[in-house]
Amino acid sequence: MAIESLNAVDNSSMMSSLNKTNQSLTSGSQINSAADNAAGSAIVTSLTSKINTQDIGIQNATTGGNLLQTADGGASQITEQLQRLSELSIQSLNGTYNSSQRAALNAEFQQGLKSINDFAESTSFNGMNLLNADTASVDIALGSDSSASLTLPNLTTDALGLTGADISNPNNALAIQSQLSDALGLVSDSRAQFGAQQNGLSASASNLANQNINTQSTRSQINDTNYAGAVLEQSRLQILNQTSLAMQAQNNQNFSNVLSLLS
Repeated sequence: MAIESLNAVDNSSMMSSLNKTNQSLTSGSQINSAADNAAGSAIVTSLTSKINTQDIGIQNATTGGNLLQTADGGASQITEQLQRLSELSIQSLNGTYNSSQRAALNAEFQQGLKSINDFAESTSFNGMNLLNADTASVDIALGSDSSASLTLPNLTTDALGLTGADISNPNNALAIQSQLSDALGLVSDSRAQFGAQQNGLSASASNLANQNINTQSTRSQINDTNYAGAVLEQSRLQILNQTSLAMQAQNNQNFSNVLSLLS
């Protein structure tokens, strides 16, 4: 009579599935290698690249906003100087002042003009001068195919039409009034433009942030571990593995009993 051998139960496939489930629970990702899901892995890689690009776009928009705030800060200082120059010119018009007093007013006026140039020349961001025409525009990259161009003004006394101005006599003080008014208008327009450009960057950053959330959500649906399902699958595979081991132990015992009868 032939006796068939009692082979151990082969559970290698089940152990592979259990290891894969354990890895998914540990890493938080369903796809830990291209072999897990080749198509899904390619999509996740593409989405991750898109998310990284959006993150940099948001960062660039924020940096552009910081640049505009710096420029506006310098323009604010120039505005204060122009307002003071206007006050001095009106004082010089007053008939109660004598020539020496007007000379003192003009000395402060000249210092104010110098301060305007100092602010225009020294207002900078990351080594770029912002208010003296050295940098006329700055391109802000918001993505692989999207950008914004920031326009920067020239607020030196030359550009404002104030070079050579003085208030040493009433005639000059009267003549400079319209020039100071025009200069204040130019600076005010520049500051309004800073605000508009900053609002545009904020809107772009907000739009990118919304896109980023949606892209991350899509990637999460494809890649992230479904913990409830994975825990259930882990429990199922562990039970099957324990059952397999018990069956293997029983088979080994049966084989031992057969050998005992034959001996």
